[in-house]
Amino acid sequence: MNRRAFTLLELIVSITVAGIITLLAYASASAGFDTRAAIARHRATSEAELRVRSVLLDALRHASDEGDAGNPAFELVDATDPRGLPLDRLTFLTRGILPPLGASALWMVTLSPSPAGLEMRAAPVGGAENPHVTARLERVRGVDVQVMSLADRTWATAWPSPAQLPAA
Repeated sequence: MNRRAFTLLELIVSITVAGIITLLAYASASAGFDTRAAIARHRATSEAELRVRSVLLDALRHASDEGDAGNPAFELVDATDPRGLPLDRLTFLTRGILPPLGASALWMVTLSPSPAGLEMRAAPVGGAENPHVTARLERVRGVDVQVMSLADRTWATAWPSPAQLPAA
């Protein structure tokens, strides 16, 4: 018998196979796009955290005790939440070197945990024209700050002298 066309069964099978191959290709492409988006989000979050840590490290390294009587040079509040998570708050003066806390102005920096993460807020002291700076480490839910006394070189969770900077 001499056939010139496909049977209906052959046509249905070929359409089904083509559909399965198309679904597999779409699923692979979709997984690739989702992975790329997840990597981009992770990279952006990691880079943002690195910038916040860099600014905070610069601010702490260049802490200053040049404040007037109205502004404490270094203040540490030791606190915990009802679940026992450390929620310390740190406020200090700095003359950071790196932007945005350039070396020209004295800045008041506050580091405190919030429900959205660890927040770092900086404001110029004395009404300087520089804008306020706010940064957040989103995955940090608590912070436990310890300071080293100049006198006995021991670590403590409280700082009794707001006009003086600790050793570390």
